[in-house]
Amino acid sequence: MDVSLIENVPIFVGLDPVDLEKIASKANRQHFPKDSILVYEGQQPDSLYIIVSGKCKVYVGDEEGRELTLGTMSPGDFFGELAIIDGSPRSATVEATEKTQVLQITGREFQEFVASTPSVLNNLLSELARRVRGVNEHIKDLALLDVYGRVARTILRLSTEVDGVRVTDAITQQEIANMVGASREMVSRVLNNLKQDGYISIKEKRITILSTLPHKR
Repeated sequence: MDVSLIENVPIFVGLDPVDLEKIASKANRQHFPKDSILVYEGQQPDSLYIIVSGKCKVYVGDEEGRELTLGTMSPGDFFGELAIIDGSPRSATVEATEKTQVLQITGREFQEFVASTPSVLNNLLSELARRVRGVNEHIKDLALLDVYGRVARTILRLSTEVDGVRVTDAITQQEIANMVGASREMVSRVLNNLKQDGYISIKEKRITILSTLPHKR
């Protein structure tokens, strides 16, 4: 396995070439078509996954089919480490939102590697701390912001700078609704208001930020 596929993954950053070669040799490449499920919420853990190409969403659901999107992942991101650490069932479902390629490392092999390479543990703890802070921000938004503010904050978070302006990837109103914990109809009204007030434009499901977004109305 080419070490270039993992050397920039946060938990492996800074490892010496020998250790990178060692863990790379344990990785198996897997391919998932768009809309396929990589792991299910409640599933027993068995592996760590590293995204090589494509994109995924992470979400939780209930028996009525409602979903709350916890985040999205792109190349270099990884998941499955929590279940490997404590042996508990998967805490969320991961679904490919486009054709996705991952590297899979079994839980046993990852645990053995961590035991023999202490620096990986430091990297893992740093990454877990970053994720906890992200979860705290998400909870804060859900608790303290109204739907208008949550939609605005989500658009800003999903956007990247392109030619001097911030633009999101193509995203549907339902996908935004799942991220902010609101109905699609409510999200549609908020987006229309933001468009009418000149804050955003939308073309082919890509949102361009034209002016500083307000977090309340």
